[in-house]
Amino acid sequence: MTQLNAVTLSAFVLTTIVLYVLGFFTFIPPWAVFIAWACFFHMNGGINRNQAFMATIRHMALGATAAWISAIFLLNNPAESTLGQQLGGAIFIGAIIAILARMSTITLFNVTPAIIYGYASFFAFASTTGLFALEHLLSVSFNNALIAILFSSLIGVTAGYFNAIMVAVLVKQESTNSSKMESVVNE
Repeated sequence: MTQLNAVTLSAFVLTTIVLYVLGFFTFIPPWAVFIAWACFFHMNGGINRNQAFMATIRHMALGATAAWISAIFLLNNPAESTLGQQLGGAIFIGAIIAILARMSTITLFNVTPAIIYGYASFFAFASTTGLFALEHLLSVSFNNALIAILFSSLIGVTAGYFNAIMVAVLVKQESTNSSKMESVVNE
């Protein structure tokens, strides 16, 4: 099977399975699963599955954790005026993003966009009505955006890993069949 056909078939099959299963677990945000899945391939998961698996988890977890710290700050911003809160929050988040970008000099965190995927995923989930509150952010539940995003990232990266295996098997199977045909033709 060609690479494109293998990618197409595996994307269809695995997406269908993942969405069906997630339908039973409504506390897991499916969009976060797919962001992590895409990030896995951004991290070279089609070539080096094991490295991409760990790198994606590491980068997205850093981003989500940095976002959790940012959210705690925003909810405890000492500025009293609206302008002070808006400006203070913007400066704090800007500083966190700058630090995360600067971390690209560290080999373990050298893909800044992957870190930002985790950061943005956290805020996308936390901004859901009623979940951007200290009671949720400090809870040990799926209402805590950090827990929800870390768990969703793990599911997404695992789906990406299986996706890469499925593509490799489908492509190899075709190349093995082609090799057998070529050997029969050459005899």
